[in-house]
Amino acid sequence: MNISGVLVRSRPENIEAVRERLEQIEGVEVHGANPDGRLVVTVEQAGDRAMADTVVKMQDLPGVISASMIYHEYDDSEQITGSEEA
Repeated sequence: MNISGVLVRSRPENIEAVRERLEQIEGVEVHGANPDGRLVVTVEQAGDRAMADTVVKMQDLPGVISASMIYHEYDDSEQITGSEEA
């Protein structure tokens, strides 16, 4: 599972519309927003390509100025569990 933190910027007057659009994207969760137009978002996707596609989709939303990935983690719990049993 790929988990990323993304900082999304919009104009302050568009922040609620952008929040609603972001929340409609599968795997996207909005955790907070500032009155200046910044939104803190996490994205969970199974693969690298799906993660990249989701960030591009966020960037292309009406009202979004930018979407910047600021954190990324790949969690392969099955591999970790499998190695502990060996």
